[in-house]
Amino acid sequence: MAISPRILTSDEVLLPSAVKRRNILLALDFYTHDRHMGIVRYAREVGWTLDCRLLAFRASEARHMQYLRATRYDGIIAYLSATSHRMSRLIESFKVPMVDLGMDRPDIKCPRVLPDSLAIGHMGAEYLLGRGFTNLVFYTHYYDTWATTHRMKGFQDTVTKAGANFQSLIWSESPRHRGKMSRVKWLSDKLLEYPLPLAVMAINDHVALEVLQACELVQLRVPEQVVVLGVDNDSLVVDLTAIPISSVDSNRERIGYEAAALLDRLIDGVQPEADPILIPPKGVVTRKSTDILAVNDTDVAIAIHYIWEHFRETITVDDVARQTMLSRRHLQDRFLQHVGRTIFEEITLQRLNYAKRLLEQTDRKAFTIARMAGFGSAERMSKVFRRLVGMGPRDYRERHHKAVN
Repeated sequence: MAISPRILTSDEVLLPSAVKRRNILLALDFYTHDRHMGIVRYAREVGWTLDCRLLAFRASEARHMQYLRATRYDGIIAYLSATSHRMSRLIESFKVPMVDLGMDRPDIKCPRVLPDSLAIGHMGAEYLLGRGFTNLVFYTHYYDTWATTHRMKGFQDTVTKAGANFQSLIWSESPRHRGKMSRVKWLSDKLLEYPLPLAVMAINDHVALEVLQACELVQLRVPEQVVVLGVDNDSLVVDLTAIPISSVDSNRERIGYEAAALLDRLIDGVQPEADPILIPPKGVVTRKSTDILAVNDTDVAIAIHYIWEHFRETITVDDVARQTMLSRRHLQDRFLQHVGRTIFEEITLQRLNYAKRLLEQTDRKAFTIARMAGFGSAERMSKVFRRLVGMGPRDYRERHHKAVN
C-alpha cells in the first residue's frame, strides 16, 4: 500500500510550544570568526536560531533597519564600536537582553564578556622574558584605550618586576604627532632608537604586522635582532605574513561561547554580575617571529635561528657556520660565550626536546621519532636519552604517561 506524504496546513504546529526556539541577533561592529564559532557552538547545544544578517549589511541603510525591526528577537550579542552610533541606537530599540563583547562604549551599561587583557599582558611579558630578552617594548595605537590600558599594565608590571627595561610606544593620529610621516615609517625610525636585541609586543596581531613591516623598512632582522609578538592568534593574519607571527591566544572562541551562555541566563531572568566576565588567555603560540633566544651577538642569533629551523635535518656545525660571516672556530667560541653550550650541543638539545614532545603526544615508534627529530637512528637517539635524561625513550614515555594519568 502506497503512503502519500502529508502536507501540513498553515494552522498546524511543527514543534510543541514548550520547545520554542530563541531567536538571537548578532550585531557585531567588529567581527572575528573565532568568537562567532563560540556563539554557534552554544547555539547548537541549546537550539537557538542565530540571525547573522547584520554581518552582511550592518544596518547601513534605513530599509535594512526597517527590515530588522519587523523581526522579534529574544536577545542580542553585540560588539559595539566607538564609531557606530547607528548600530547602538538600533540595538537599544529592541528592548531585549544584550551582552556586549567589547568596551568601546562604556557609556552603554550592559553585561559584558571580555578577554582578560591584564593577564594577556602578563603572559606576553613572561613569554618574552623567558626567551632571555631584557629590552621590551609595548606598541599600540592610542584609540584602543581599554585594551591598551590593561594589556600594557600587565606587560609593564611583569617586565619591571623582573628587573628588565620596559618602554611604551604609542602612535597618535593627531597631525602634530605624526606630521607627514606614515605610521610604519614613524615606527621604523622609533625601533632604530632601541638597543638590540629587542622584543616588541603589539596590542593585537594586526598591529604586530605593522612592526614586521617597519623592521623590513630599516632592515632589522626578525627574529635575529627584533622579535615580534601579537595578540589574538588570528589565523587570517599570523600565518599569512612573510614571517609568521607568534601570538598570545586570547581565547576568542570561549569568549563567544560564554557570552552566549550569559545571554541565555539573562533571558531566563537571572541578574548579571556588576563586573564584566573576564576570560583568561589560552597561551602563546610560537611562530617564526619569536623563535629564537635573546643574544647580543647577531651572528650567534643567526646561528641559533638556523639550528631551530633545521635541527630535524642532517645539519652539521659547518652548515651552521656557513650561515654567518665567521669561521667555524670563531663562531664556536662566541656561541659558547653567549649561549653557554656548543653548537653541537644546541643541535642535540633541540632534537632531544622535539623527540620528548613526540613521545609525550604521539604513539609513533621510536625509529620513526628518531628520524623525525633528526637523530637518524633509534640507537643514536637512545644513547642521547640515556646520557642526558638518564633513561631510554621507552622508559621516558611510560614515566610521562604515568605522571599524566
